Amino acid sequence: MRTNKKHQLLTFAIAIVEAKGLDALTYDSLAQASGFSKSGLIYHFPTRDALLLDINTHLAQCWEEEMIAYAGGRAEEVSFHTRVHACFSTMSASATRAELRMSLDAATNPAMSSPWLEVFDRWGVPVKMVEENPDLYLFQILADGLWVHDHINGVKLSPTQRTQLIERALAIFDEYIEPKTKEKS
Repeated sequence: MRTNKKHQLLTFAIAIVEAKGLDALTYDSLAQASGFSKSGLIYHFPTRDALLLDINTHLAQCWEEEMIAYAGGRAEEVSFHTRVHACFSTMSASATRAELRMSLDAATNPAMSSPWLEVFDRWGVPVKMVEENPDLYLFQILADGLWVHDHINGVKLSPTQRTQLIERALAIFDEYIEPKTKEKS
């Protein structure tokens, strides 16, 4: 399957954000990295905000595709248990610098955060669970923590360590947290 030009440009843009940060992403830097003309870039992304929104949308779609693959189906096709496992397992992988930078920047902009929140609404543990089942929401926070861990602690978990933590957390969910969720249903 041929990759379309817009997808190629998003790949180059994400690589710039990964390597040099969000401020380094300009039409000039993207034109230089991709070999596209600035007018070609403007055709696909009329404004920098359009480019940033498309990057956020692309990253959120990739995130959801990972969850679908893990779960064996779309969110509406699988059980709550499977959605939680898929979301936790996907989020427990270390974020790339680009994912982290884009999601942090998007958090303060409703338009930019919308693609992430739409995916999270389908797969994640809703914040209302803090009142209903705080253990379940703590499980979500644990996933968030594993996602950012390697970037904020100066210590990178080995694949074996990360796998051990994920397996243990999922076992705790299955043994202690999910039964409490079912009791309240």
